[in-house]
Amino acid sequence: MTATEKKQQAARDRLSELGADYEAAEAQLEAARIALNEGIVDVLKARTLGPSEVTRLVPYERQHVGRISKAAGIPPLRERTVVSAKKAQPDA
Repeated sequence: MTATEKKQQAARDRLSELGADYEAAEAQLEAARIALNEGIVDVLKARTLGPSEVTRLVPYERQHVGRISKAAGIPPLRERTVVSAKKAQPDA
């Protein structure tokens, strides 16, 4: 094996190792994301904390916490009070 071939093989080995490390980190991230989402759902279902407080404690924006809550079927703390202007107009 020539010096160039050794360097190329070393580069392949390094990239293969780094790629495997990256995939392992992605798997850990996915597992952590799933656990965090399940924790958010548990807290919101129990009504222990409200969505705003949950948002302050997790790395998600308020809208994303709301999407997680909605996907889990958790009803809002309060019903909507705003009525659509289109629904309020009488039919002409």
